Amino acid sequence: MDKRKKTSDGNTASVKKKRLVITLEQKCDVIERHERGHSNSKIGRDVGMPESTVRNIIKHAGEIKEKGKVASTFCGLQTTTRNRSVTMIEMERLLAVWIDDCNKKCIPLSRAAIQTKASSLFKAVKENGNEVDSEETFSASGGWFDRFKNRVHLHHVKITGEIANADENMAANYPDVLKKIIGEGGYTDQPIFNVGGTGLFWKKIPFRTYIFKKEKTQPGFKVSNNHLTIFEQHECGHSNSKTGQAVGMPEPMVQNIIKHTDEIKEKDSVPAFCGLQTTTRNRSVTMIEMERPLAVWIEDCNNKHIPQNKAAMQTNAPTLFKVEKENEVDSEETFTANGSCFDPFKNQTQLHNVKITEKTTTTDEDMAAKYPDVLKKIIEEGGYTDQQIFNVDETGLFWKRMPSRTHISKKENIKPGFKVSRDRLTLLLGGNAEGDFKLKPMLVYWTQNPRALRGYNLQSLPVLWRSNKKAWVTKAVFEDWFSSYFSPAVEKYCKDSNIAFKVLLILDNAPGHPTTLSSLCENIKVIFLPPNATSLLQPMDQGTIATFKAYYLRKIFEQAVVKTIGDDAMSLTDFWENYNIRDAVENIHHAWQQITANNMREVWKCILPHCANSNFEGFPSMKQAVVEEITNIGRKLGFDDLESDNVLELLDSHSEGLTTDDFLHLDQQRAFEDIDNDTEEADNKQMKEFTLKEFEDIFQALEVVKQKIMDADPNVDRRIQIHQDVDKALCTYQRMYEDLKKEKTIESTLPKYFKQE
Repeated sequence: MDKRKKTSDGNTASVKKKRLVITLEQKCDVIERHERGHSNSKIGRDVGMPESTVRNIIKHAGEIKEKGKVASTFCGLQTTTRNRSVTMIEMERLLAVWIDDCNKKCIPLSRAAIQTKASSLFKAVKENGNEVDSEETFSASGGWFDRFKNRVHLHHVKITGEIANADENMAANYPDVLKKIIGEGGYTDQPIFNVGGTGLFWKKIPFRTYIFKKEKTQPGFKVSNNHLTIFEQHECGHSNSKTGQAVGMPEPMVQNIIKHTDEIKEKDSVPAFCGLQTTTRNRSVTMIEMERPLAVWIEDCNNKHIPQNKAAMQTNAPTLFKVEKENEVDSEETFTANGSCFDPFKNQTQLHNVKITEKTTTTDEDMAAKYPDVLKKIIEEGGYTDQQIFNVDETGLFWKRMPSRTHISKKENIKPGFKVSRDRLTLLLGGNAEGDFKLKPMLVYWTQNPRALRGYNLQSLPVLWRSNKKAWVTKAVFEDWFSSYFSPAVEKYCKDSNIAFKVLLILDNAPGHPTTLSSLCENIKVIFLPPNATSLLQPMDQGTIATFKAYYLRKIFEQAVVKTIGDDAMSLTDFWENYNIRDAVENIHHAWQQITANNMREVWKCILPHCANSNFEGFPSMKQAVVEEITNIGRKLGFDDLESDNVLELLDSHSEGLTTDDFLHLDQQRAFEDIDNDTEEADNKQMKEFTLKEFEDIFQALEVVKQKIMDADPNVDRRIQIHQDVDKALCTYQRMYEDLKKEKTIESTLPKYFKQE
């Protein structure tokens, strides 16, 4: 469609866009908002200007201010916006929030109601503020209201219908009207439906160890303050019955609250509307850095069901403060962790106190003794076999830690700063009661792209790689594992085993295990072990995990022996410095492969007695044998003081919580790793690929090995079979090599072809 305008002679002319005229007062308002710290985009949205116009005004702020001074001298231009006090600004901010809240609740507001509210807010803010000018007065005049209306972009609308007033007469007549409609249509009660909308605070829990409250609050307002809502609706002329229905209270209770309005407002108005505390802004860097690892420590204790009280937190806080203070310039600052310090920290981190009964801290042996019968009944009702019953459990692993009586460990403890031996990851291990299907381990680390794995495809690792900042199995991580790996894996296993795809998954009551897993797959039933009996009933905790950790440490010692012996031998210190998370992943895979089917089946005897094997020597003796091997290998490496007790101490330390120093150093290392990730982001996008030279070196080395086998093995059939097996195993590499060679040939030929053309 042609949008050009026709002239009198029939010709067309383009329509000229009307120029936007900005007054001096509007420009001064933009500059004042910029000086208060508002961003250009926010200012543009608030005043209805393009962001480029806002930037241009701010660019010429000096000239505009000079013009404003001259104009105010001759024309009497008011600059109340720039001269408004902190009390006025804070009052208007709270008033705007109140108006918005009333609009959302469909509560009509008149000019008089807003002016009355403004006066009460101004009085409350002024009484509890830090204003120097205590003589300032505010009358909520008509002129102020007009200016406020322009600043916050209010406009007046007429409310009609049931929002403004409920028609009681119409309501009384409606049953007869509806009865007529039903009679004409021949409806019964069954096909007559009704729906209605309602609000729901879906994540509000009752208010006493300390846990984090995830619910956010606006500064100066309480989350649940029904008294204020009652006062507001009463001031707007609503009846007590209607107010009671709105806030969910009986009418007599509403009447009682309104009766004691003055007493309640005296107690509630100050914290509800003022809250102008400046402790956060005045805290030192040392205090801020101390409180962050303290919050992490509290959450770590919660995840491990370790109760904490106020005294425990106040004891731990000075230790953290002392460590942080060593790097702080202000050496005069002191910290005593008294009650006045604890309460602000509790509010900042949104802690609240929950009561823990005695049962939660003790092991319920009676329940553990009865549970096998309960489980047997569930299995019989569902018709599950041992192949269809699974269990998984999480465990921590300090992946680069040596026994304490080794010179490597002693040397590391002397060094300041981050210690790799404190770097912990979490593993999720498990399998079925038959023992013939071990699940692929899931590894949760605190960074998605550690330096040692850059360029590698994480999907090709022998573990399921996941990450979050605390290296814990959260509900989100567990749900992802359940849907993306566990469900498809067990379905394939059941199909390959020619059994029905119905699975019973047994879990403990860890915080990271969602209670709604069964809804994600109808073929998998999830049940939870009884509380306070996990240590006695959890199958994976009955020896599998402890033996796995012993195998992991033994593998490290075996690698150290190989690397420190021979022509290309390196020192033990160099080996340990080069040991990285990629090596740890490979050793985790190797250690998990060492767990046999008999091992996996034996651990189920605690809840499935028929899984016990009389010929099994037991996990304690297995673990002790591996510990002795580790000790002997360690002495070959020069660890003369190494004893079995030191190895056992190391294996047990994987289950310990992190210390104060651990949280401080890990926090520093994670910050460093985040910076390093940003600087090497481009490197992460390029995956490592085979080159022609690497393929050729591999094939050449294998030809040498095959020739040595042919020369050394006197059995002709056997050596020919091995030769064929090697070729068959390498056929994938051979195809990749041919494809890559063809691709390189095309790339080198095309430029020559186009050059000839």
